[in-house]
Amino acid sequence: MMPLQVELQRNVKATKDEAMTVEQAAELLKVHPDYIPTLVARSDDLKMIGDTIIAKRDKTNIWLVGACVGLIFFAISVLPNLIGG
Repeated sequence: MMPLQVELQRNVKATKDEAMTVEQAAELLKVHPDYIPTLVARSDDLKMIGDTIIAKRDKTNIWLVGACVGLIFFAISVLPNLIGG
């Protein structure tokens, strides 16, 4: 059986807005709403703002996009000048 915090994390990330209220989460997991903040605290990928649970954004994607743009710039502008002499 999957731990409740993992199940909560998967269900929050599966929603359209990657957000869910405490009441929705409690109903989904069939637990008391007072237990939901404990589950959120156990999960590294979730955080609470008021009564809403949201999935944290992955910030490594920004670095990946930047690295790809830099590599493409290097391949198009710098590399031909180095090869052509």
